[in-house]
Amino acid sequence: METAAPWTELQQLDTRSRGIVDAARDCFAAEGFDDTTMVRIAETAGVGVATVYRRFGTKSAILRYALMAESQRVSTIVADAMHRSSGPVGALADMFAAFVSEATAPLLLTRRLRSSGGAGQLTDFLTGDDAVLQGRDLVARFLTYWQQRGELGDFDPEVVAELFVRLTISFIANPRGVLPLGDTEAAREFARRYLAPLMYPRSGHD
Repeated sequence: METAAPWTELQQLDTRSRGIVDAARDCFAAEGFDDTTMVRIAETAGVGVATVYRRFGTKSAILRYALMAESQRVSTIVADAMHRSSGPVGALADMFAAFVSEATAPLLLTRRLRSSGGAGQLTDFLTGDDAVLQGRDLVARFLTYWQQRGELGDFDPEVVAELFVRLTISFIANPRGVLPLGDTEAAREFARRYLAPLMYPRSGHD
């Protein structure tokens, strides 16, 4: 079972630039977008502030890469959770539980951004085509794997994957609501009850 393709722009960064992005992600998550300075990012990355400006220009430009890095980090955790499971329903439940655990972590980049000067960029990132594509690719690969093993029926995996991805994006954008996702076990049960049926779509003639 494969993982989703990495963000191309992120992968094209050299080691020093990627180190700056990772340092910025940590700073934004710990201190917030508004309170993080370019000097602070440089200090955390172990480079001069001139290097940060030369390579990225603005804090907003770094934030865009930091969001890619955060997406890649969470996708890796979610994919690992799927790989450890022995069946499609268990894999979906473990994947969703891993996602909820990461999405509600105390030092979460997206949580810090919701009420900051970076909120607009967060919204643009989450609603952009690339975020949907990356997530859909990851989940569709998972569904295709279980279809090839004969444990899921014949349906378009990209359609079901996109339904799941759009739900999770909505949860990141605004986690408040009545969904019973208080902890990882609750998230697993929610996935088994409400999300697993997506993998067994009924014919329109049923």
